[in-house]
Amino acid sequence: MKVAQGEIVEVSFNLPQGYLPHPVVVLSNNEIIENEESFVAVMLSSKDYDDEYSFFITDEMLTQKPKTKYQARCHLISFFKEKEVLSKHGKLKKEYLKRLIAFIHQTTFKVE
Repeated sequence: MKVAQGEIVEVSFNLPQGYLPHPVVVLSNNEIIENEESFVAVMLSSKDYDDEYSFFITDEMLTQKPKTKYQARCHLISFFKEKEVLSKHGKLKKEYLKRLIAFIHQTTFKVE
């Protein structure tokens, strides 16, 4: 299934409990996705974590209202092939995608 940067898609995410279906936000740019037929994405959770790795996503950040509340778990980033996408669930607006990527960079990849 073709995807684009900023889309929220469901994939089987590799977690300590095993592979579980989870929504993710596609982070890779569209050129990479097109050339590689794969992408990097950050996992979304509906659980209410309040820590330095949580990026809270509100309804106004999305192109369509979600069935549940989301927060990005900014340290849970993985690689997927387009053929692994199970379903699509809207898109994060560009302005907020930029904020999410900046937040991931600041919290997850900071160099001390």
